[in-house]
Amino acid sequence: MSDEDFFEDLAKSFPILKTDIEEEDIYMVHTRMEVFAGYTNNLIVENNIPEIIKCFNFLESRIDLMSDSLDNALNVSYCEALLLGKNAKKMAPIVQIMPKKLSVAYAEYEQYYADIWKRYRDSGQ
Repeated sequence: MSDEDFFEDLAKSFPILKTDIEEEDIYMVHTRMEVFAGYTNNLIVENNIPEIIKCFNFLESRIDLMSDSLDNALNVSYCEALLLGKNAKKMAPIVQIMPKKLSVAYAEYEQYYADIWKRYRDSGQ
C-alpha cells in the first residue's frame, strides 16, 4: 500500500481528519500519522471506546500492507504518541482493546523504548 493510498483511506474513513491530513506535506508521512495519533489520543481523553476501536481496526486491517515508511510512522509517530503522550498513564486498559497485530506493534515499541531508557539510565548520565 502506498503512503498516499493509506492517507486517502484514512481521510475517507475519518472525514474529520481530512483537512488536517491534507494540510501536511504528502511526503511527511510521520507528521500525517501524528494527526491520526492526536485524534486517537483525544478519543482516549473522551473515553470514546467505539471510535478508538474504529481507529485501531483501521490500522489493524492495513498493517500487513504498509510500506516501510508507513510501518516506521506507525511505530515512531502513532505508537510513541500513545505510549508517551498525554494518555500514557491510561494506556493499560486501552492496549487491551487493541487488535492483535497492533498490540504486538505497540508492545514491541514499548519494549524498544524501555531498552533505550535502561541503557541511558545504566550509562550513569
